[in-house]
Amino acid sequence: MGKSFYQSWIGGLAAAIACVVLSLFFAFELSATTPNQTTLIGFASLPADTFAPGIDAGEKVSANGRTGRFKGQPVQGFSAVQFADRTSFWFMTDNGFGAKENSADFLLRLYRVAPSFRGKGGNGSVKILNFIQLADPDRKVPSKLVNRDRTLTGADFDIESFVIARDKTLWISDEFGTYLLHFDAKGKLLQAPIKTPDLRGGFVRSPQSPDLNGDANLASSKGFEAMAINPDRTTLYSMLEGTVKGDPEGLLRIYQANAQTGKFQGVIGYYKLEDPNNATGDMAVINKDEYLVIERDNKQGDEAKFKKIYKINLSKRDKNQCVEKEEIADLLNIQDPNDLNQGKNAQFRFPFQTIENLLVINSNTILVANDNNYPFSKGRPPNIDNTEILLLKLSQLLNLDSRIGLPKH
Repeated sequence: MGKSFYQSWIGGLAAAIACVVLSLFFAFELSATTPNQTTLIGFASLPADTFAPGIDAGEKVSANGRTGRFKGQPVQGFSAVQFADRTSFWFMTDNGFGAKENSADFLLRLYRVAPSFRGKGGNGSVKILNFIQLADPDRKVPSKLVNRDRTLTGADFDIESFVIARDKTLWISDEFGTYLLHFDAKGKLLQAPIKTPDLRGGFVRSPQSPDLNGDANLASSKGFEAMAINPDRTTLYSMLEGTVKGDPEGLLRIYQANAQTGKFQGVIGYYKLEDPNNATGDMAVINKDEYLVIERDNKQGDEAKFKKIYKINLSKRDKNQCVEKEEIADLLNIQDPNDLNQGKNAQFRFPFQTIENLLVINSNTILVANDNNYPFSKGRPPNIDNTEILLLKLSQLLNLDSRIGLPKH
């Protein structure tokens, strides 16, 4: 029997509704994969005026109502992060107060930090559990150090990133040299600083390099800012923050090195900045080929216009040897439906001058934190910056190696 007009009309309406539903579904899926759909799912904050035991620091520092010497060591300037266990992280401080000349009393350390994430059942606070003091008791550093007891300071090195090797030793990058530094798990330097070879012969040196014996070929504070280690923890990938003299403007070298010896194995490719005035902040492993990179402008607060995270693929390079990159998060456009930062806004901005901490938690969650440059930066005026630690849900799944992410134990 043929269909009645009524049946045909109903069938057509159902088909139309189905098409609309499918269209909306796919539209939602497409919108969900746009970079701007990053969502804040965890928030914790360490107050700027947080101090740890140690010599009073900041003799040559005065800014924003804070004048040294401060009582003890400021717990600030976080420039790199790795897992300590399932509930805490190792955060490494950089050279201290921003320059070699004013950081001789700032001790270089890794702090074990336990955030209580708002949004994950916590209250948004951060506890400092303990720390590792970096030192050179065996006199591996050939240049003169500030302290007679060989504890390292911000006048000795400008450390910016670190990873934990398979044997539990620490590889730390430095901007002054620029060097790779190798420490044991307790913070003792194991070998002399490893110089970075230049492709044109000699070494890559900044103006602050202790062994500078000619013109620097890298701008000040543009040494190794970002570093990651591959999933089996055998290979280091270190990225310069600035362009080496003679290289095309805005291209940053990515060096490969052996994670047991620190021996450099050449330049694997280049990272191309979206703007030559931008800088990179940190690098985090996803799998053997793919890594995340923070790229940012040098602005803060309302003036900040560019704070993004890209996924790069070291195995895919163009004719200029620039690695493939894809935007996955805009840190100035984060969804905050539950107002976890208590800013009374469903949109969240991370407008800090320096954002230098990045870690993959699982296939769609990353940890991001700022370097607050105590006591200078004011990304959320009128107050100076706290250290904010975020958990961000990404709109796309990462192809995560099973060995990467939150520890199983």
